[in-house]
Amino acid sequence: MARRSQEERSSNSRASLIDSAIRHMRERGIAATSMTEIAADANLTRGAIQHHFSSRTELILAAVRELDDRLSQAFDGYSVPVGVYGLDRVAAVYDHVVALTASADAVAVYDLLGASRGDPVLKHKTVELQRPLTEKFRQFWRRNLDGHIPREVVEVSLDIALLMSQGVAMAQLLTQPPAVIDRTMAEFRVMLLESIGARL
Repeated sequence: MARRSQEERSSNSRASLIDSAIRHMRERGIAATSMTEIAADANLTRGAIQHHFSSRTELILAAVRELDDRLSQAFDGYSVPVGVYGLDRVAAVYDHVVALTASADAVAVYDLLGASRGDPVLKHKTVELQRPLTEKFRQFWRRNLDGHIPREVVEVSLDIALLMSQGVAMAQLLTQPPAVIDRTMAEFRVMLLESIGARL
């Protein structure tokens, strides 16, 4: 078996550090995560972090980019099945959004956004990183519903769903009981579909 090149090893080390950072930040939050723990979890030295990332902020931003990429791919990779129309189509889109919002990746992103508030540079950069992901959300919603329900209903429901998803992620960060979140999302689903149904 051919030996890996230095470039491959370096790329793998960087990816391991990012994965380790994400794992620790998911489990403990950004404030409780140390660079030493991240390096140890990735089976690398503290010096390896300094080789790949000039600062803690740079590592955090790399983790945010990776999480955003995963969520973007989840939006891009889903389309409502052919033959699903009307409110059933809206329900399918909503259910996919809820599943993504409840994912560990989404919660980690919101944790990072919340934790960045005390650092003006980090806050500005994390907010900028979220703009493309928000646009992916909008594209996903429109792609699956345009031409199936009135355009103005697509836009109103999009804004409602976007705010809902942000709220759910924050509720999970605040450790609301899963049963409460699930019940609320189910009730919200009924209200959203009833509201859209009344406009069709």
